[in-house]
Amino acid sequence: MKLRELHEELVVIDCETTGLDPTTDRIIEIAAVKYRWISSGYEVVDIYDTLIRYAGTLPQRITEITGITDAMLLASGIAESAAAVQFHKRFVEGWTGKPLYVAYNAPFDIGFFKRLLARHGKAFPADTTYLDALTVYRDRASYPHKLEDAIRHYNLSDVASNSHRATDDCMATFETLKAMAKEQDDLPMYLNLFGYNPNYPLQNRVDGVVYRPQPFRPKGKLYLNERGW
Repeated sequence: MKLRELHEELVVIDCETTGLDPTTDRIIEIAAVKYRWISSGYEVVDIYDTLIRYAGTLPQRITEITGITDAMLLASGIAESAAAVQFHKRFVEGWTGKPLYVAYNAPFDIGFFKRLLARHGKAFPADTTYLDALTVYRDRASYPHKLEDAIRHYNLSDVASNSHRATDDCMATFETLKAMAKEQDDLPMYLNLFGYNPNYPLQNRVDGVVYRPQPFRPKGKLYLNERGW
């Protein structure tokens, strides 16, 4: 069964943050791109991207990676509460089918999104489905597995860029996903299945998701191995 047969719509999400811990760090840029299956392919039907004001001072490393500065957040950022409400209204409410959210390294992004929504009385639907493009890519190629590596692996540099800005990374994630589906269309097997590095403790679990250890060097399809590696 192909992904579009299960989900005619999907939302790719990405965020830039002040650090790696969703319990203590904050989102400084949030993006979502909604795709709908139209005729013979998924097409963009909605794009949302906003900077979010931050009460502290950004770590220099974050500015180096993203290009986002304190001055940019002060000039163009909106309140976190406004971002949570806007995202929820446009990309959580009103699904006609079962919700599907896609991200590259989904445990990271979903962790931040869930806490952003929770702080302002919002949440993903209980029947939400998640797809981690990184988990799929780890089964397709050897280390390294950054988004920029996937772009290079599938020769997508003319249509995708891992700029570490949220909308660019959403679109790069979708192009990578499309390339992987063309290579082998087993994406439905990865729905609500997240691989993780067995050398690090598993944190910030997402309800409804199955977690399995996934080493840097693939040994087969993660969904075929019920006991992990």
